[in-house]
Amino acid sequence: MAEFEAFAMQQLPAAAEMDVEALRDHARQVLEAIASDMRQPQTRREQREKSMGRAPRAAGTDASAAEIHGEARAAAGFDVSQTAAEYRALRASVIRLWMESSPTLGREQVIELTRFNEAMDEALAESILQFAGEAARMRNLFLGVLSHELRTPLSTIMASGQSLLLAARSGQVMPEAAERTLRGARRIQSLLDDLLDYVRSGLGEGMRVTPARVDMGQVCGRIVGELRASHPGRSIETEAVGDLACVCDAQRVAQAISNLLGNALRHGASGAAIRARVDGSAPDEVAVSVRNAGPPIPKATRESLFEPLVRGAGANNAGYNLGLGLYIVREIALAHGGSASVESDAESGTVFTLRIPRDASAAAASAFPGLRMN
Repeated sequence: MAEFEAFAMQQLPAAAEMDVEALRDHARQVLEAIASDMRQPQTRREQREKSMGRAPRAAGTDASAAEIHGEARAAAGFDVSQTAAEYRALRASVIRLWMESSPTLGREQVIELTRFNEAMDEALAESILQFAGEAARMRNLFLGVLSHELRTPLSTIMASGQSLLLAARSGQVMPEAAERTLRGARRIQSLLDDLLDYVRSGLGEGMRVTPARVDMGQVCGRIVGELRASHPGRSIETEAVGDLACVCDAQRVAQAISNLLGNALRHGASGAAIRARVDGSAPDEVAVSVRNAGPPIPKATRESLFEPLVRGAGANNAGYNLGLGLYIVREIALAHGGSASVESDAESGTVFTLRIPRDASAAAASAFPGLRMN
């Protein structure tokens, strides 16, 4: 298990923030199931049935450990190659450690080794099938949420357009309808911009940034002002400390801050203030943190919040969104050579923090190394 954990830690970026429990997941249970299977007598017919994927399922079990592991890896952002590689590494570790014990290699040991490999292949197949099913479910959910997200602003545009048409025939002026049309169009543009970033990442083009000298406090203040105007019933407090001068892509950073504040508005307690803090007290970075009150985010969920589609997959019917907002925050941070993180507890609430180097002019052009398009 120590070797399995060490290998799982290398499966980046999904494993970067995972603890030991999440890295090992159900690997121990998979090995225990394999050992249990090897202890059972097996006829030639049973062996043939297993080789064809028709092994009988243990009574009273809804899903095997391998199936649960495959589903968990898909939800955590692993790709199918990384998930399969874990089984290859696990198999190699078991065989190597067994050989180091200097076993007697007779007919019985060959049969045991054969059965071990058969059971390992069966577990791998179960994991991959479950992984594929979970990935397909997430894709379908993504498309469904995208349709819902686009339908709302399109309906607004169509209704406002109809109002403008009727007003034009009667010689009336309806600025409210024109404003609604523009807001709906901007919402669609924002969705398509997010999708374009996501698709480009899958094609290997990456997210490019154009660093220039900016004042991070001014960037944050502008975004807060826009959100206060569009959410007049919500309280957004700001605080700025230290030297806020920074060399970064102001447009991209503004997009990240907007996503963090939008996430807080969507998921934070509606009656509590949202607090945005720009901290330039460190010599080598400027940090922007957004704090909101509300129920704490479970640790298992926090580990995958910055993965694409995760938020959409966890949203209920009252909270549709594409699940790309926090993912794009992280990728903007990485494009600048920075980072994005989250902390959450019952006392302090939830705090998302974006850290940007004081001078990001030397940052890599692409923020999407090793993206997994499941």
